[in-house]
Formats: sequence, structure tokens, C-alpha cells
Amino acid sequence: MTDLLEVIFWLSILLFLHSYFFYPISLILIHFFIRRKSIASNDSYLPMVSSITSVYNEASVIQKKIETLLSSNYPKNKLTIYIGSDASSDESNEVIAELAKDNPQIKFFPYTERRGKSSVINDLMKEAFLSNPKAPNHIVLFTDANVMLQENTIFNLCQHYIDPSISLVDSCIVPIGIKDDGISRSEKAYMNYEIFIKHKESSIWGNMMGAFGGCFTIRSTEVVDVPPNFIVDDFFLSMIVLEKNKKSINDLKAICTEGIPNILPEEFKRKVRISSGNYQNLVRFRKFLYSPPFSRWYCFLSHKVLRWIGPFILIAALGSCLLLSLSHKYVYQVISWILCFIVIGIPSIDLILQKNNLHVKPIRNVRYFISMNIALLKGFFIYLKGIRKSSWEPPKRSL
Repeated sequence: MTDLLEVIFWLSILLFLHSYFFYPISLILIHFFIRRKSIASNDSYLPMVSSITSVYNEASVIQKKIETLLSSNYPKNKLTIYIGSDASSDESNEVIAELAKDNPQIKFFPYTERRGKSSVINDLMKEAFLSNPKAPNHIVLFTDANVMLQENTIFNLCQHYIDPSISLVDSCIVPIGIKDDGISRSEKAYMNYEIFIKHKESSIWGNMMGAFGGCFTIRSTEVVDVPPNFIVDDFFLSMIVLEKNKKSINDLKAICTEGIPNILPEEFKRKVRISSGNYQNLVRFRKFLYSPPFSRWYCFLSHKVLRWIGPFILIAALGSCLLLSLSHKYVYQVISWILCFIVIGIPSIDLILQKNNLHVKPIRNVRYFISMNIALLKGFFIYLKGIRKSSWEPPKRSL
């Protein structure tokens, strides 16, 4: 029994370390030997672009958002902006309608029934394809209301599509509104860590594991309807591209900005919602775990699956270690105390420090990480209960 517990403990530790540490290191090493061959971009290649944005109660940001699209240096006759309001109850509809009056680029659809983001973007895509049918030179830009584009963002994203093997290009989202009193610095660190990993996946194989969602493009021929109850629509669409053996990459020059949550309870709710959607995608794309190519399998398992089952790995590690400590093995008794301190002690210390207006970044990062894994666990049980719709309340963000 002791031998089995030791295997469980050390295997759990190994899987955890692989996902967060060994996998990124392996990408750095592989990048020295394998790099995806890319076709040089062509400034004269300007495909048609349909911008898709689902809005729910975004009155505080929607005008600025639309203005960043209108001020893009991309040719106006090649860019159409489709915006759907998911039965917004604030002033979002009025703001969008007023802007649409003077800008024929904007096609506004104020839906009266609250259905969720997935249903809205499905309807907007249908509207876009009525005007511009699916074609290799028709690109769909998915962008959130709170993500602000720079003048050359769309241009940088679209230049890659001169390469017929590429079907998805993600942007580089730069978080703004960083403060010391909450978790925005931890969120920024995590986003930068994710961008690093995705860029390596992109550069090596073109197997980037999911667009960030705030601003990314897909060749219209690869776009499909998102299941209405799916929460994480961006990851679903990204995986569809890889399922069709097309390339998915990101462009660090296609910069956007996004105000990120600074309040832990707000971010926790968002992480729970995303986590429940992650398990939907895990089941939908489970064949990636046993089907070629190897590079896709390696990225999906290491970057996503091991993260999603991370809470269960941590529970297995802690549980087996506690049981081993009862066998009077000193090393496991010490490890048990260390693990308990990390999981319970450090978050408690950070909570006390925060209440006294003291903010220690490493301690805050640990609390953020533990909270993220608790959100994954809660999201799993929400998934088991069944998810019938994708509607949700947007979090309070830094602007």
C-alpha cells in the first residue's frame, strides 16, 4: 500500500511540474531545433474582414471599442463591423445605434432575448456570410467589447493569411489598469506566461492551444457554429481549426489592450465560468489525446488537459502525502506540512495582509494560483450538473 501511495504522490508531483514548468522549458529547447516555416507577409494582401462582437451591458466601454475599429488603418471598404446586443439592459443599445447612424460600416442587431454569447455570434456570422460568403480571402475577426485595438492590429492579423495553411491568427493582448491592491498584477503575470507558451507553440508547430478570445481572426472557410450552451467559444473555434489540420498562430505585433479584473471574487467567478466551459471542450476534443499528430497531442495534454485536471492532481498529491506521513516517514511528514502551508497558510496570510493594506507580490501570486484551481474544481461540478446556456454577467474590470 505504501508503495502505491508513493507512486501516486510522485506521479502527481511530476504531472503538475510538467504542465507548469517542464513543458515551457521543453518548448524553449525544441524551438532551437524546430521552427515552423512561414511565408513572408505581403502588404498588398488585404482580404475582406467581418468583425464580430457580442455585447451585454457594456455601455462603459462600447463607444471606445467601436471607435478603435473605425480608426483602424485597414481599408474601410474591406471591413464591416457586426455588433449584436444580447438583450442589454443598460445604455449599450442606444450608444451603438447612435454610432451606426453615421457609420455604414456598422451593422447593429439589438436582440431582445437573452441567449448568451455563443448564440449571438452564431447569428452575427450568418449575417456576415449573407453579405460576404465564406471564402479563403474572407476573414472573420472575433473581438470582445472591452478589448481595444490599435490602428494596425487588423492589418497585422490579416497579412498572415497569404499563407494557405494558416486558418487562425491571434493577437497579443496587453493588460492595462494594473494596481497593487488586488490581483491584477497576478493576472498580468499569468497572461504574459500564457502568451509566451502560445507563441512558442505557434512558432514551432502552428499548434497554438486556443486564442485568447479578446481579439483573434479565423479564415471564414473554417468557421462553424458554436454549440449554444458552450461557454468558451474562442477555444472551441480554435480547436476546430486544429481538428481540420490547419495552422493556428499568434502575432506579437498585433497588439490590443484590455482592462483586467482586480478584485479576486470577480475574477474567481469568471474563472469558474471558463472552467466549466473547459470541460465541455475537453470532452468535445478528447480525440486529440489519442490521435495524431504528436505535436498536437503533446500541446493539448501538456498545456490544457493537465491544467484542467490540476485540482485533482493536487488533491491526489496532498492526500497520498498525508497518508504516507502516517507511516512515520519523516520526509513525507515534512512535505505534508509544506503543502498544507502553501495551500492554506499562504492564502490566509495574504488575506490578512490585504486587509491591512499590505501587498506582497509572491504571496498574492500563490493565493491567486490556489484560487484558480479551486475555480477549476467548482467549474467541474457545474459541468457535471449540465450547462444549458452560455449567458453570464461580465466582471468588473479595470478601465
